Amino acid sequence: MIQIQTPAQYWNRPGALRDAAPWAPYAGKKAVVIAGHTAWRSVSEGLLGRFYDDGIAFAHYPFEGYCTAPKIDIYAEKAAAFGAELVVGAGGGSALDLSKAVGERLGLPVVTIPTVPATCAAWSALTVLYDDAGRVAGLRPLSGSPALVLADADLLAAAPLRYLSAGIADTVVLWYETRINVSYGTYGRLDGRIGWHTSLLALEVLKREAVAVYRDAEKDKRHPAFPDVVDAIFLLAGLVGSISGDGRRAAFAHAIHDALTWFPETRGTLHGEKVAFGLLAQLALEGQYEEAAYWAGFYLQLELPITLAELGFAGAASDNAARIAAYVPFDADTAEGLAFPVSERLLAEAIVQADIIGRRAARLASAVPPAI
Repeated sequence: MIQIQTPAQYWNRPGALRDAAPWAPYAGKKAVVIAGHTAWRSVSEGLLGRFYDDGIAFAHYPFEGYCTAPKIDIYAEKAAAFGAELVVGAGGGSALDLSKAVGERLGLPVVTIPTVPATCAAWSALTVLYDDAGRVAGLRPLSGSPALVLADADLLAAAPLRYLSAGIADTVVLWYETRINVSYGTYGRLDGRIGWHTSLLALEVLKREAVAVYRDAEKDKRHPAFPDVVDAIFLLAGLVGSISGDGRRAAFAHAIHDALTWFPETRGTLHGEKVAFGLLAQLALEGQYEEAAYWAGFYLQLELPITLAELGFAGAASDNAARIAAYVPFDADTAEGLAFPVSERLLAEAIVQADIIGRRAARLASAVPPAI
């Protein structure tokens, strides 16, 4: 069995927020907008212009913190009391995940407007739940993706650089997490092979363009490949997650991310920053040390954390790795089908190796003289 859940429309272009066409189906309806304070300042002018032109009444419900189960209930009650016929989410992953879950609860169409290119939350038919302390508390699958994703290139290009690098890192890992679950030469699991090829396309785009796009963004310039990088983060990564089958998949980079959220040391880090280190650890777990060294060097160019110290940990790497590994969720039945062994002890050893690879890459980078 294969199930595919995708948005009805995806727009990525400059000024998309101001375009009339996507809003036409919602003319005359009542909308609730869930957005943080910064996101609201970014979208309010363009959004209010469209709402006024199309006769869409709205209420803005400010959002802050994490997407939690109690917040979903609270915002759904507010939206229902307003008589909402449309849910619009604007901001980063938590605001968009909350908006999607509210729409699901009320049976309403959802429009997502990502204001940072940090994850594929704008696209996915999934809400990641946290607790109030920012620790991952579970996943809530949704019956479908948003009706419309508006990726306004002007808005996204103005986002802080850190979110761009985090989104690149979060997308890079997808091919590595997908490939360990794919066995060619056997029947079935077409869903995994579709994901493998789609994530490979995203990986190729990012290997070729991501560093140049990031460097231009540092200079307040927009590289011609910026839309391709944004599409890799939203569209291609979203497609990978849109396709599911009967089997379960192991995803160690994200599992290590989930474990890291349980440590106060990482509280100031972004999702993609934790996932970046998680990939180094997954590759070490696979025994792919040269590949891990390549990505450590790549991540350095994007100013991503590649050591435990950069994630906020102090003390011996072995002690921290053992603590982290104890929180890594993995299913033993799924792990049995992998080409490499997995255990809590091996995960801890891989985290130590990832830290060593990261520190070595940083030393090598610091030893290179600056370009004249």
